[in-house]
Amino acid sequence: MKVDALFENGRIWTGDATHPEATTVAVHHGRIVAVDDTDGLRASRAHDLGGARVVPGLHDAHHHLGLTGNRLANVDVRPSRVASLADLYDALAARAAELPRGAWVKASGYDQNFLGGAHPTADAIDRAVDGRPCVVEHVSGHMVVASTRAFELAGYPDRAGYPDIPGGRVFRGADGRPEGLLQETAMHPVRNAAAVVTDEEIAHSLGLASEQALSYGLTSITEPGVVVDGSIGRGGAAMHHYLTAVSDGTIGPRMTVMPWHNALHPLADGPDGWQTLDWGIRTGLGDDRLRIGPVKIVSDGSLIGRSAAVHECYCGEPDNLGVLQLGPEELHTALVTYHLAGWTVATHAIGDRAIDHVLDAIAEAQRRHPREVRHRIEHFAIASDEQVRRCADLGVIPVPQGAFISDFGDGILEAIGPERSAGTYRMRSLLDAGMVVPGSTDSPVSDANPLVSIHDLVNRVTSGGQDFAPAERVSAAEALTAYTYGSAFAVGREADLGRITPGRLADFVALSDDILEVDPAGIKDLHVTTTVIGGEVVF
Repeated sequence: MKVDALFENGRIWTGDATHPEATTVAVHHGRIVAVDDTDGLRASRAHDLGGARVVPGLHDAHHHLGLTGNRLANVDVRPSRVASLADLYDALAARAAELPRGAWVKASGYDQNFLGGAHPTADAIDRAVDGRPCVVEHVSGHMVVASTRAFELAGYPDRAGYPDIPGGRVFRGADGRPEGLLQETAMHPVRNAAAVVTDEEIAHSLGLASEQALSYGLTSITEPGVVVDGSIGRGGAAMHHYLTAVSDGTIGPRMTVMPWHNALHPLADGPDGWQTLDWGIRTGLGDDRLRIGPVKIVSDGSLIGRSAAVHECYCGEPDNLGVLQLGPEELHTALVTYHLAGWTVATHAIGDRAIDHVLDAIAEAQRRHPREVRHRIEHFAIASDEQVRRCADLGVIPVPQGAFISDFGDGILEAIGPERSAGTYRMRSLLDAGMVVPGSTDSPVSDANPLVSIHDLVNRVTSGGQDFAPAERVSAAEALTAYTYGSAFAVGREADLGRITPGRLADFVALSDDILEVDPAGIKDLHVTTTVIGGEVVF
């Protein structure tokens, strides 16, 4: 038999307990047809893996491809690039000098915890960008700071009359006008004004994010919300942009995309109470390159921004219990409605108070209409032992982010203290409870490099050198399984992805060293040397 390709001379970790190690993979029509048992096979192409450690294609279970591309195109003001507010303003001024007079200046990634606890202000941004419209996005994605011209383009000249919006917070000066900082839902008017972009700009951003993903070994990505605040275009055209980008090769990784829940609506001739997309479309529609995933709901804020909904106040803030973007009744109604309509539901819930509301709603949905479904809780950050047990009992998929440990662990320890941090971004407890857990970065909140996230799940040490919930450490093999099989399982794709076995899609990557054998402290220093999707070398 003649096949399309043979990949030989590798140290292949298959992820399959019955045949864990192999040296050769045969590929035909994009799928694996043989592992090691290749006698009698001839190939059109032969690839020598050079003895490299090869693992299944890496799959980020929570990766905002559109936002990642936007940030790659924006001014980079992450802590690795700016050490002070003065540096941040200088970076804005440099970009403004390159742009036409009326063009938006967009920046992303600042973290006040690395800027002496201070946020940028509209007045200072105005001076830096010489009166241009400007938005500076917080690293969490849950806050922005806007210039006065940006407020004007959103309909509020001189920042006057800007309303308080339920589920958000406007930081105001003594005169009552916004100082520039907007949190959660309060961002929407300004972000929507900044989100008007051309088709060419959207394609460029998606291309930047795709190139980065392939270099990181990401063969599959779950995009958690394609229609939100202009993260990729506006309104119903978002799927058009993804379809186009996949068909013309702008996007390389396989995509599972979540529609934002506000994009769903009643179907005129459908069952009473349904909320769906047109034609009754719901989770699962699509093909091997692009498919519809769960519907996405956001229930609370961010932990690093101290807006996640918690039962116990943040350290030093006795009145701050965070923000619920949807009240318990509204969340309950939405989740149950989507469940009844056949959707899988993925709900952003970081604080323990938000997690309780989500679990209560899922329990009610299953009581009313029991069915096999993998509802998800995105982040599942501050979680008690009882919440872990409930999550497992309900068959819910928790989606934690390993990279947050090094990126934000010091700030989390300061925000909620070491005792509560011991139950934050758990992993060992989730696996011990019998759950299949995916791996993710929440890119661009953290860099999309999955090897750094795997490193953090194994080592659990902050950038400041502090242990972060060390009892939750896992082995390299367990973390790797999360980033391969676990992420595929989380979107119902484990029959096609996540392992190197006959019949599955031929997605795998080669690494610079053996992730299963190197000193765990050095996992973050590994890199991807080759990325293969469908038997084709794409990086």
